[in-house]
Amino acid sequence: MVSGLPLFTKPLKFRLRLVNDAFALLHPGAPFIQFTYAVVPPIPRSLEGASAQCSERIWLNLPPARVWVYRKA
Repeated sequence: MVSGLPLFTKPLKFRLRLVNDAFALLHPGAPFIQFTYAVVPPIPRSLEGASAQCSERIWLNLPPARVWVYRKA
């Protein structure tokens, strides 16, 4: 699942519920992918029961972006 939702406009509790709901719908091991222009992760790396990986900042994108991949552990 790929998301470009502007998650930082939503409270953290909403963002956590969103990613957990996505995990419930995804096949086991399938990623939840979020691209963002923010400097910090849209979903905390410390999300219980999940792992997070991020790309390097993509400077050629305007504005520069980063891709976060979350997987249910």
